[in-house]
Amino acid sequence: MPNLYAAELIHARYFQQTLRECHRLYRSGTDNAIIALQRFDLDWQNIQMGQKWAATNAGSNRTAAILSSFYPDAGATILSMRQPPAQRIEWLKAAIDSAELLDDRSSKSNHLGNLGIVYNEIGRVDLAEGCFREALLLAIESGNHKHEASQLGNLGMLFAQSGRFEQAIAHLEKCRAMMVSLGDWQGQANALGNLGLAYDAVGDFDRALSAFHEALKIFTETGNLYGQENVLGEIGNILIKKGAYRDARDYIEKQIQIANQLGDQYGVSMALDNLAIVNIRLGDLTKVQEYFETSIARDHELGFRKSEANGLGNLGNLLVRLGKFDDALAAYESQNLIGRELNSKVIQRDSFTNFGNYYLARSEYPQALEHFQKALALDQEIGDQYGEGVDTLNAGTALRFLEKVKDALEYHQRALEIAQKIGDRYGEGNAFANIGSDYKVLGELELAQQYFEKHLEIATEIGDIKGQADALQNQASIDLQMDRNEQALKRLQEAIRLYRHIGSPEADKLEEFLNSPNA
Repeated sequence: MPNLYAAELIHARYFQQTLRECHRLYRSGTDNAIIALQRFDLDWQNIQMGQKWAATNAGSNRTAAILSSFYPDAGATILSMRQPPAQRIEWLKAAIDSAELLDDRSSKSNHLGNLGIVYNEIGRVDLAEGCFREALLLAIESGNHKHEASQLGNLGMLFAQSGRFEQAIAHLEKCRAMMVSLGDWQGQANALGNLGLAYDAVGDFDRALSAFHEALKIFTETGNLYGQENVLGEIGNILIKKGAYRDARDYIEKQIQIANQLGDQYGVSMALDNLAIVNIRLGDLTKVQEYFETSIARDHELGFRKSEANGLGNLGNLLVRLGKFDDALAAYESQNLIGRELNSKVIQRDSFTNFGNYYLARSEYPQALEHFQKALALDQEIGDQYGEGVDTLNAGTALRFLEKVKDALEYHQRALEIAQKIGDRYGEGNAFANIGSDYKVLGELELAQQYFEKHLEIATEIGDIKGQADALQNQASIDLQMDRNEQALKRLQEAIRLYRHIGSPEADKLEEFLNSPNA
C-alpha cells in the first residue's frame, strides 16, 4: 500500500497529464475546445493541488522537479485564459527554479519567455525584456530553434510596443522565417500576428491587415479559437484606425462571441473596450460608459492591471467628451496610480498624455503643455520614439492654442522628423496636418494648403479614410478663405461621402454647415 508521499506524487503526475490532455484536446479543433475547457474547469482544483505539491517537493525529488517544470507548459494556452497573472507568475517562477535544478536550459528558456509575456501583460515592460533576452540566450546555447524563434518573436513584440520599430520588424521577420523552416504553423500564425502589430504601430495599415488575415486563416484552419479571438480583435483595431467603424464592429462582435464561448474573461474585457471605442466613433454613446466600466471591473478582479489602466484612460476620454470633467480627472488619477504602483513608466506616460488632453478640452493650455512635457520626458527615458512623436505633436497643439505658433511649428516639425525616422506613416500624416494648421494661423494659406495635401496623400496611401476626409475638410477651409467656393464645395461633398462611408457623425455636421444660410 503506497504511503502518503507516494500517493501525492501519483496525484500530481495524474493531474499534470490531465492538464496536458485538456490542452491537446483544446488545440485539436473547434468542437473539442469547449469540451477541453469544461474538463479543465472540473479538474482545476486538483490541477492546482498537483502543481503545488510538485513545486514544494522539487528540491528533494527529481520527479517532482520534472513535474513542477512541466505544469505551466502542459496547458499554456488554457492557463493564459484561466489563471490570474499573480498565479501564473508563481507557477512560472517555480518552473524556472525546477528547470535550473534539472540543468534543463531549453525548458528554462521557454518558462522565462512565458514569464516575460505575463510581466508585459501587467505593465512590467522592464522585467519582460530581461526575461526575453535571457530566454533567447539560453535557447541559442541549448540549440532549441523553436524556442529561439519564440523569443525573437517576444522581443520583436516588445520592441514594437516601445517604438523600436526597425528592431521589431527585423526580429519578427527572422522569427517568422524560422517558424516556416520548422514547419510550425501555430508559430507562423503567432509571428504573423506580431508582425501585424508592428506594421500597425508604424501606420502601415494595409500590411498589418494582410498579416492579420493570413494569421486568421491559419488559426481558423487549425481550429485555434484563442488565436482567432486575438486576431479578430486586432483586425477590429486596425479598422477603427482606418475609420471603417461598421466593419470594425463586426469583427469585434465575433471576437466577443468566441471569448464568451471560451470563457476568456480577459478577452471579453479587451473586446468591450474596443466595442465602446467603435460606438463612440459612430456617435452612439448609449452603452459606452457601461462597456468601459464592465471591462475595468473585470480587469481589476482578474488582476490585469495594465489593461485596467488602459480602460481607465479610455473611460476618462469618454467622460471628457461627455463633459463629466471631475469624473474624468478621477479616472486619469487612478490610471496614474496604477502606473506608480507597478513602477510602469509606460502607464504613467499614458496618464500624463491623457491629463494633457483633459486640460486641452478645458482650454487650460498651460497645464496641458506641462503634462505633455511630462509625458515627453518619460518617452525619452524609456526610449519610446513613437510615444515621443505623439506627445511632441500634442505639445505643439497646446503651444498653438497658447498663441505661440512659431514654437508650435517647431514642435510639429520635430514630430514629423520622428515619424519619418521610425517609418510611422500615420504619425507623419498627422504631423503634416498640424503643420498645415500652424501655417493657416500664421496666414500663410498656400503653404498650409500644401501640407494638407501631403496629409491627404498619406491618408490615401495607408487607407486612412477618416484622415482623407479630415484633410479634405481642412483644404476646403483654406479654399473658403481664398474665395475658391466651388472647389471648397467639391472637397466638402467628398468629405461627407467618406464620413458617410465609415458611419462618422461628422457627415451630418458638415451637411448642416452646407445647408446653413451663412455657408
